[in-house]
Amino acid sequence: MNFKLDILCNAFPGKSNISALGWSNVVLIRTKDRNILFDTGAQGVRPNLLNSLKNLSVGPKEIDTIFLSHLHFDHCGNASLFPNAKFIISETEWKYATTEDDIFTAAESVEYLKNRRKIMISQDGEGIYLGMKAIFTPGHTPGGMSLVLDADNEKWVIAGDAVKNRIELSTEKVDMSLNDEDSKQSISRIKNTANRVLPGHDCWLRIENYKVVPEEKVQVEISLPKGMQGGKNGVFKLVVEK
Repeated sequence: MNFKLDILCNAFPGKSNISALGWSNVVLIRTKDRNILFDTGAQGVRPNLLNSLKNLSVGPKEIDTIFLSHLHFDHCGNASLFPNAKFIISETEWKYATTEDDIFTAAESVEYLKNRRKIMISQDGEGIYLGMKAIFTPGHTPGGMSLVLDADNEKWVIAGDAVKNRIELSTEKVDMSLNDEDSKQSISRIKNTANRVLPGHDCWLRIENYKVVPEEKVQVEISLPKGMQGGKNGVFKLVVEK
């Protein structure tokens, strides 16, 4: 492979009755001369995001390209942390985010992006860098995009919210889509393209003989303030097994 890939912030495929969790995958792709982010996560993950970059000896100013799958708060909320980056966005998504009312659109980030360097993708399958191309995967939003990577003899797809989790990839039925039929077609396209898929809110999934196989369990911990009772010693572990 001509790239190295690290997940900086891990996703979780759950919901809360209090608010949208917004725990999505943020991915760093490093090539010989590029540091590329796929999405930037929600503002709440900022400490983890910056710490993960630090552990890989990559500073925010060294990120030169950010591929934004779409412009919801949990996928572009940290755009302003990367002053030297150019942003890759679909032309359709930009128009949607700047003209339509969507409660999940990150208005603050969209305003910031208005004055930043942007590459607007208008052609499906447009090449980004060597071995990387953008494909249109609408449904969740009208201008959603996924990134296809050439990984030796495989195709890897980082899907954003075109596919949010393993259930959507398996059944091709989605939750929270503006157009269910578009979402179904996008998921079918991803399944027919990829050997391996990283959804917006789940772990890596491998497609084997038309079956979706999670590569690992997904786990998060929620800690209570010291002295409060609940969970095990004040810690709740949320686990999705393989």
